[in-house]
Amino acid sequence: MTPTIIQAIKEFKTNVQFENANTQRLYFRALDAFGEYIQETSNLSHLTTSIQKNIVVLFTGWMKDKRAYALPTRKLYQSVLRAALRFWRANYEGWITFTREEEQEASRTSLIGNVEEQTSRHERLPEDFGNVMLKTVMRTPLPAGTLPRLDVLRMRALIVSLRATALRVGDLCHMTKAQVEDAKVQFGRLELRMEKTGRIAHCRLGADTMTVLEEYLLARDDHSPWIFIQHGKSNRRRNNSAAFFKNAQKGYGARLSSTSAWRIVQKVAGLSGLDREKYFTSPHAFRHWHAKTLIENGTSLENIQAILGHSTPATTRIIYAPEPNKRQIDEVETTLQVNPYQSHKE
Repeated sequence: MTPTIIQAIKEFKTNVQFENANTQRLYFRALDAFGEYIQETSNLSHLTTSIQKNIVVLFTGWMKDKRAYALPTRKLYQSVLRAALRFWRANYEGWITFTREEEQEASRTSLIGNVEEQTSRHERLPEDFGNVMLKTVMRTPLPAGTLPRLDVLRMRALIVSLRATALRVGDLCHMTKAQVEDAKVQFGRLELRMEKTGRIAHCRLGADTMTVLEEYLLARDDHSPWIFIQHGKSNRRRNNSAAFFKNAQKGYGARLSSTSAWRIVQKVAGLSGLDREKYFTSPHAFRHWHAKTLIENGTSLENIQAILGHSTPATTRIIYAPEPNKRQIDEVETTLQVNPYQSHKE
């Protein structure tokens, strides 16, 4: 018996195993949005057999026009819907009436001329993004006042750390003084468990990065366990205990939120002359820039996977290396094709 799409969504939620709770929540939110789309769309019946080949494009248009979801959210929910289609197709005969190839072809045909949906974040990454942002933030003068000075030092520390570690901004905001102290005795090596995947990201804090972090922490002179904190309107709480700050939600010493970190990055991007409507300038852009730089310098996907904390090298390849490294291929081929007997010619 063919189920309704809502029933099929429940089947997916019940039977698919997720690596961690965060991934599960993301998938469930995406599928709930798809269920809302189905309920609101009058040109589809509610059976899975009514799903059209270009359903991903139709759903994306609804997310953009009716819900005004941001482009990263639309792309994430697209991926979840494609995963659900694969699950239904593989496990329940007759539920989906088109093949994966037909679905992909329908998407490609429908997206012709749609620049926004076809242009990936990787393609909108500014040239030499990490170094441009670094130059801007390190040239920003330090104000005289205590709190304005702390704001600039925090801005420097945040940009330098994002550039150095390629961590997701949420993971970076959870970084503690104790973890940085451990990294010092490990020649800068920093191992952090990623909140999203539960995997370990293998980062390295170089000497220059450590110097910027220490300058910020020295200027703070507080007991907060967090590297990146809220400064608030008053620093009178700096003498409170580490336990107090660990649980604080607001005010001086409380952990900096991902949203606040995002605003700081956008401020530096603006100072760098980068238009965020045109370019990919969020904290996650440092992750892309870092991976791209490693790839261009011949780092293996397995090592990049370890640095980024991905589950498999395949994930790294899909996101950051969908195309071959042409420069590296050219260099290898040039060396390989040198004629060893050429020097013996008359």
